[in-house]
Amino acid sequence: MLAERFGGRNSRLLKGIGDDTSVSSQKGGAALLATTDILIENTHFKRAYIPPYLLGRKALSISLSDIAAMGGEPLFFLVSLALTPGTPKKFIDELYRGLGDVARETGCVLAGGNTAKAGMEMTVSTTVIGEAPVKRVVYRKGAAAGDLVFVTGTVGGSALGLKALLSHDGLALKRVPWKDSVKKHLDPAPRLKAGQALAKAELATAMMDISDGVALDLKRMCIESRRSAVVYLSSLPISDELKAYGEKTGKSPFLDFALTGGEDYELLFTSPEKNLRKISALSRKLNLPMTPVGRIMGRKKDRVITVLDEDGEPMELKKLGFEHF
Repeated sequence: MLAERFGGRNSRLLKGIGDDTSVSSQKGGAALLATTDILIENTHFKRAYIPPYLLGRKALSISLSDIAAMGGEPLFFLVSLALTPGTPKKFIDELYRGLGDVARETGCVLAGGNTAKAGMEMTVSTTVIGEAPVKRVVYRKGAAAGDLVFVTGTVGGSALGLKALLSHDGLALKRVPWKDSVKKHLDPAPRLKAGQALAKAELATAMMDISDGVALDLKRMCIESRRSAVVYLSSLPISDELKAYGEKTGKSPFLDFALTGGEDYELLFTSPEKNLRKISALSRKLNLPMTPVGRIMGRKKDRVITVLDEDGEPMELKKLGFEHF
């Protein structure tokens, strides 16, 4: 593993590989947060269905989501582009317009970057630097047995949006069905205010963003926390559009999308049950659902994640979420 190969130590590095961002200590009791993401054409996006403006927005938003997962505040960002030959200037201008709009919305300032010539596929890489008080940084580890598992917003919509886009490849966006889900996939909203509020109020014992699916990301959190978890399938919050899709097609919106679908960029966090009332109050204040969907259990060697169906019976899953390799 990379963490073992690069085993050098620095007393100021509080957390390196293994969380949503790295964390290093700064003067005055602050922690510096750093994260980076890369979007590769035909792997993470296709120009046939994502306009350059939305590509720019998404590229920065997914990195900001990592800052949100640590309870941090974004400061500035770097962007590197590898552009294919003949990329129109208008495409580049629109991509930067998307980056700029998200930057202004979140108070994140462009600090630099790089451009290079690519082969047949474009790449967009974003690095975001943020900060948080050292004592308020929320890590993936920290979940305790008995804690409730929460998710913000709704889940599964991005996976439905991607399915709709891939099923109508090359069509104008206005003609693609399930428009709310398509928007969630193309233009995710980083939950910065929620992450900061949960950290400030010390409500979250562990937290991360949902990029590869609830089940898989919760498994990662449990491994870091040396715990296991139970997820109640029917408790997963889904949109009205995803419910309608399930009714129309007969496919399970919970199993096929909400549990294992990726790129929702909502927050997944744990908290003691005694905090339920405070979390409900924060949810109302932010106008953002925060739904309990499971519970952290003791450490188990045989199974990290157990998913229970509507009858309370454990389910056998073929996959937990999106695996990069």
